Amino acid sequence: PAYTFDVDIDKLNLDRYMPAEEKPAAKEPSKPAPAGKQAETPVDLSALKGLNANGKLDVGALQVRGLRLADVRADVKAANGRADVAPHSASLYEGKVAGALSLNADGNRITLKEDLTGIAIGPLLRDVAQKDMLEGKGNIALDVNAAGPTVEAMKKALAGTARVQLKDGAYKGFNLGEALRKAKAALGGSREEKAAAAETKQTDFSEMSASFAIKNGVAHNEDLDVKAPLFRVAGKGDVDIGNSRL
Repeated sequence: PAYTFDVDIDKLNLDRYMPAEEKPAAKEPSKPAPAGKQAETPVDLSALKGLNANGKLDVGALQVRGLRLADVRADVKAANGRADVAPHSASLYEGKVAGALSLNADGNRITLKEDLTGIAIGPLLRDVAQKDMLEGKGNIALDVNAAGPTVEAMKKALAGTARVQLKDGAYKGFNLGEALRKAKAALGGSREEKAAAAETKQTDFSEMSASFAIKNGVAHNEDLDVKAPLFRVAGKGDVDIGNSRL
């Protein structure tokens, strides 16, 4: 069958329809973890091979996996084992997102291009990744692709590019300014300087930018640049996404 559609939804919370996390029974004795690799999460796009669809989707407010979006608009086309959600756009976390998503059953491949502009990165990370490590507002550009039978295999096959540009933010967990003031206070600074040394554990910055070339699940950076009133930071390194290493 061939499907055509034009759907307009006011509010949709997909998290309400997700399966609840299973909790172990209280009386069951704990079992040791099996030796070897942990079970991997499968990804199977074979259902696209029998899908023929063409339509538009508009959602006023959408929540999925903790991510909250508004004014979602997307064109959907599916045929010959491939589905394209392109173009699509939405408002989220004080900014906008626009891009294209392609799913291909041939090779179990996913391709994603996204441009996020004016995004408040702190609330985004807290809702989606449950991480409270970075604040700031700015732009994120992604152009990535991956293929594989499982989520873990896709992480290790991830390739493409990414770029982050943030302003007026903070990196949480370490305060470089505090460390400098503590050193000065220890050498006989004023009472005000000693009090200022007991600040929140975060390093404020005025600008931060970094670009990444991604290959085989490793994002390589050569141009980390952070600017703050007290210091400048430059750096480079790798983010091994497939093996969760920096």
